[in-house]
Amino acid sequence: MDIAVIGIGSRGDVQPYLALARSLRHVGHHVRLVAPPNFAALAQQYEVDFCSVGVDFQALLDNDRVKSLLESGKLFRSLPALRREFLATIDDLFLATWQACRGAELVIATVIGPIGYSVAEKLQASYVEAAMQPFTPTRAFPSPAFPPRLDLGGTFNHFTHSLFEQVFWQLYRANINRLRTQILGLAPHSLTGPLRHIRKRGVLRLYAYSPHVVPRPADWPAAHQVTGYWFLPPPPRWQPSPELCTFLEAGEPPIYIGFGSMMSRDPQQMAALVSEALLRTGQRGIIASGWGALDGAMQYSDRIFCVESLPHHWLFPRMRAIIHHGGAGTTGAALRSGVPSVIVPFGFDQAFWGHRVASLGAGPAPLPRPTLTATQLADAIEQAVNDSQMQARAALVGAQIRAEYGTAQALDHIHRMMKQK
Repeated sequence: MDIAVIGIGSRGDVQPYLALARSLRHVGHHVRLVAPPNFAALAQQYEVDFCSVGVDFQALLDNDRVKSLLESGKLFRSLPALRREFLATIDDLFLATWQACRGAELVIATVIGPIGYSVAEKLQASYVEAAMQPFTPTRAFPSPAFPPRLDLGGTFNHFTHSLFEQVFWQLYRANINRLRTQILGLAPHSLTGPLRHIRKRGVLRLYAYSPHVVPRPADWPAAHQVTGYWFLPPPPRWQPSPELCTFLEAGEPPIYIGFGSMMSRDPQQMAALVSEALLRTGQRGIIASGWGALDGAMQYSDRIFCVESLPHHWLFPRMRAIIHHGGAGTTGAALRSGVPSVIVPFGFDQAFWGHRVASLGAGPAPLPRPTLTATQLADAIEQAVNDSQMQARAALVGAQIRAEYGTAQALDHIHRMMKQK
């Protein structure tokens, strides 16, 4: 089968889709990953065919206006302004995605944004939705786009999911409908958008996280399934540097600090805050600069080792605690390691995952980025490294996740769906 897997966004958004594409390829399908151009080399490492959507999201987000919005932690206030940044690229993104998917018999794409669905409709191809966050409306908990504390009961919880769907759709409705008609020759979507129609059709939706972390709600449609995380192992020929191995062997396991694709207007200040927290707790640290939330030019020392990024699958089990932003993929990798997490949410769904980790007992309460202090971070580190009950809970959750095979479960659902066609 010819399959197009569309992953749009940062590395945390794209990497699980690459893991799924790799698994589909291993069972004999012809698969292409459709993603931003800065992930071409990553796809090549795993021998997965790659098609670029032409828009580098790292470059798009690398300006002070966007960084300020992301650091505010206020998702709904940020959406209209972020929309203005993305609209400059949406025509190129839509056209490139359409061209990259031509000939596909099956399109697998993110729930957020209906580009993949429009392309599959034009191709008359089968369609599967995929997501890293539980966006199907439910009475069990509020939308991940809302603060977790707003769990005010079933009716309100369900409303938050529907509200987020509509706010997001209305921001992009005019442009998506224009592109559907101009590029694909399709009728525009209705005022309320395609998601309710897709659910009524019973389209398969796969959620790439563990049911041990967020159990599948009983009020979800039968076609919406939780598979377990889609993890990507380290590249086949990847080896840690001798310097990193020497640092790890020189003392007690260190603390990992990295905020992935998050960005900061003042990465030096954030790095200084992190360094002070490590100094106060007497802990060694591995600091990953990522896309720029932390200063990548920090000086090495006998207590701090600086990198841009490292494979979480390999690194996290070797840590004493893991400090991160709470992105869906990073949260899954941290939980899998069995090591306590300290989550510093910047925005989006990150507070949701921070709340889930704390509820599981696998980490302290999340520390929102806008109000973070070195004292708060030091206290959270002390709790993570000294609380034996927390360490035991993190180890238990890690063992449960390591016993799952998320991509295998996803393939099983996809193959069963295709047999029913």
